[in-house]
Amino acid sequence: MKKETNDINEIIIRYLDGSAELEEKMFLLRWLKESDGNRNDFTATRDLWLSCNVAAGNELEVDIALGKLKDRILQEQGRMKGESHTGRKSLSIVLRWTRVAAVLLLLLGIGYGIGCWKGRSVSDIMVQNQLITAKGSKGRFTLPDGSVVWLNSESKLTYPNRFTGGRRFVSLEGEAYFEVAKDAKKPFVVQAGEVDVEVLGTCFDLDSYSSGEFIEIALLNGSVKISGKAVKEPVCLKPNELFRYRKSDQYSSVEEVKAGLYADWIKDRLVFDNDCLSDILISMEGRYNMEIECPQPFAASTRLSFTIRQESIEEIMEAMSLIVPIKYEIKGSKVYITPRK
Repeated sequence: MKKETNDINEIIIRYLDGSAELEEKMFLLRWLKESDGNRNDFTATRDLWLSCNVAAGNELEVDIALGKLKDRILQEQGRMKGESHTGRKSLSIVLRWTRVAAVLLLLLGIGYGIGCWKGRSVSDIMVQNQLITAKGSKGRFTLPDGSVVWLNSESKLTYPNRFTGGRRFVSLEGEAYFEVAKDAKKPFVVQAGEVDVEVLGTCFDLDSYSSGEFIEIALLNGSVKISGKAVKEPVCLKPNELFRYRKSDQYSSVEEVKAGLYADWIKDRLVFDNDCLSDILISMEGRYNMEIECPQPFAASTRLSFTIRQESIEEIMEAMSLIVPIKYEIKGSKVYITPRK
């Protein structure tokens, strides 16, 4: 079926909520390649979508989401007011955002209508919510049971609007740090690729990016049980243990670590005071969502003191190269460090 340009708002929204068909995804890809303007429009729509968290499960959430939409459009109108030389462009942007709001309104209205279908209330319908973080961002969220979750860059957590039955089930793509509310009668289960993590109440970090070679689980306190179709026998972790699963050959291992380092990425500032480089690199990997390779003997014998605030990985690596004798190379999502001779 041929898609018209007028349908692009609907296609973008379906792409963002995961319901787009293959034909629609291909159409969107071609549209994005056509111009920088199209790509800028997509980015604006995506940011609007993320800021509104439109997976609303009841009438109050619908009203809140629509209120956010209205505020964003009014803010844009106010920002553009007075820019007479770009008036035509301003009007175009506001009209486009208004069309996007109409699409979201339609989706929210349909979702709420389904909940009331055949006399059933919204509370009778299980709604799946999605929390999504953009590249270079992170966020702290509270789940319906009171559990707290931090999502790292480019991560997605799917969870119901309420936990029913004997388990609290969520699924993760990317990396998250969990502080799980205790409930001995209802285990909390995180499904991450080929691995399931079951807990009653604890703090742990789970790294399960689809593009990564490993799935890693670092336990800060409490206990977790790791199972799944790719895990031959369930594994129970103790605090300061790291479970690592290699996707290529389904090999898994457990080792003792400083588990807190794996959750350092949730902090606004990282302070290192004569710390071992091998520990620093673990914190930096989470901070920048990158893999950093360095010869272990060198990393274990080198100590550094510095602070990371808002600096980029390039700025930090350049500063490090001025402090210690290293060379570095950044290739995509990997950093390669070698000692200078």
